[in-house]
Amino acid sequence: MRLYATLLLFISIFLVHAQQPKMYFDMQLSKHLKAYKTQSEVAIENNDKAHAEFLFDSLFNNHLKLSYISEMTLNKVNGGQLNTADVDHAFLLITKSAWEQIDEKEIEAINRMSKMYKGQVDIVVLFWTSRSIAKKRGSDFSSLVTVTYVDERDNNANHIIKPYKHSFGAPTCFFISENKQLLDIDRKFTANLNLEDSELAFESAHQQIKKLILFNDEATNEGIITTLN
Repeated sequence: MRLYATLLLFISIFLVHAQQPKMYFDMQLSKHLKAYKTQSEVAIENNDKAHAEFLFDSLFNNHLKLSYISEMTLNKVNGGQLNTADVDHAFLLITKSAWEQIDEKEIEAINRMSKMYKGQVDIVVLFWTSRSIAKKRGSDFSSLVTVTYVDERDNNANHIIKPYKHSFGAPTCFFISENKQLLDIDRKFTANLNLEDSELAFESAHQQIKKLILFNDEATNEGIITTLN
């Protein structure tokens, strides 16, 4: 009798979790972004940067963290397409605007990370511009970095542009887990890589990737990370 009751309990717990719908990043944004922007604009007008950061943290931690990203198809600058559903690893989605000048140190750091995490974490750079401009801007990235673009004149891409560009601007880095859940949003990714001490900047990004993607917010184990040639 006790075994039967235990089995029923486990089955009921499973059914409850199975019936819970997945939270998707774009849907969560559509529900909560307007209120966030209204309050953050007031904070910025009052020059209250601390409160503006608090509002972003609150939005992310309460509504966006661990939400699932909807499937996206991105055009590669060298031809073909990247479908996020086909990405086998955790990945960084680093967005760039058409006019942004990318520092050589940042490119070097991203290339270095792409080599260090080869086979463990993929790096995708997304330019909000035409193919020709994106190809030129992305020419110095390693072959291990997937350079993509979304032309804002393409109305069919609004489902990508709205949540990933209009919501947080560019540059922004989205940390996405292997099972396509959003783990973090870094709106200062470029600034971190452009510190005067480039080694300190790289180490900061390195630690962030280890913590958020490879170890799911758990303490890191240095022995697991390897540089793959």
